[in-house]
Amino acid sequence: MKIGITTFGGDGGKSGISQYIINVLREFGSLETRPDFEVMVYKDEKELFVPDPDTMSALCFGDFLRSPVVNVAWHQVALPKWCRKQEYDVLFLPAGNRRLPVSLPCPSVGTVHDFSSIHVEGKYDPARMFYIKRVLPFLARRLTRVLTVSESSKKDIVEFAGVPEDNVTVTPLAADNQLYFPRNREESYRRIGPKYNIRQPYILYISRIEHPGKNHAGLIRAFSILKADENVPHQLVLAGSDWDRAEEVHRTANESRYTDDIVFTGFAPTSDLPDLYCGAELFVFPSLYEGFGLPVLEAMTCGVPVACSNISSIPEVIGDTGALFDPYDEESIADAMRRLLADSELLNDCRQRGLERSRQYTWSATAALTLKVIREAAEEGS
Repeated sequence: MKIGITTFGGDGGKSGISQYIINVLREFGSLETRPDFEVMVYKDEKELFVPDPDTMSALCFGDFLRSPVVNVAWHQVALPKWCRKQEYDVLFLPAGNRRLPVSLPCPSVGTVHDFSSIHVEGKYDPARMFYIKRVLPFLARRLTRVLTVSESSKKDIVEFAGVPEDNVTVTPLAADNQLYFPRNREESYRRIGPKYNIRQPYILYISRIEHPGKNHAGLIRAFSILKADENVPHQLVLAGSDWDRAEEVHRTANESRYTDDIVFTGFAPTSDLPDLYCGAELFVFPSLYEGFGLPVLEAMTCGVPVACSNISSIPEVIGDTGALFDPYDEESIADAMRRLLADSELLNDCRQRGLERSRQYTWSATAALTLKVIREAAEEGS
């Protein structure tokens, strides 16, 4: 069986979707007995997504495809021709909520990570909102099988996009336990503190700086409430690249009485993330909507207590291992942080229960279920 895989829409390693692609492909490559995988990839991202050319082949493309308009058109016109030319038995599109074709000459499986735009008003510009709300549901229905990362996202795909429930399979994400595991807090801090101008103790949030969806502004205001009420010594560390409307987040930080205690690290490479997590006393995740919420699981895997939003998929991931809050209520966010920071026994209990729960999620299980669905789609198409 020959399986084509596209990596377009993966953000070159800077997003949760790209981490999903990297880890699933790594697991595919580690199989002792595997199909013939061929990965469509930008030339300069080949080593990122196809680290071992002995396990799968690569079909490399140039920068001309990076233009969103060109890339969307390519998926409609050129991709079907490539599938026919390369004689794929099935095509896997792991960034399916960003790039999908109307039709293909072979069966197809796409991962639609979420429909966050239907839950967060003004999340994207009007053109992208139109694509997600009007075009993507139609394209998702054209797939042979649909994968998604949580029961919350599956519900949206079935109810909003109109995909039959039997065609949607949940394949949860996982944290790379070779990279994310508990480390000594002081040693982690010594490695990353000077680099990012961080001092201990600190509260951490890792996410691209995007407004309003990631809710940095709400967290900053909640942090200010916490500082004013409790006089805690903590910094708030916001790690991530500037994205849509990031200037509004920076403005909120500058307007805070505690702006000197708010640190923006900018983009932090994956190699720094474990130390950022392990150096923190608390990880906070106030996002207004998530298809899965991978940073929550990464923090849990590092043994860091978590306070997070009580909506969308996030409660599925955290279970009863941390503190949930209403992300639209800044007092609720502040109260969750206050309860954990004020109770060392509760903090340690959350740490241990989070570690135990994180072991339920593995990339090997995700990849195995993914490949099972891909094989089933190929059989249906034949």
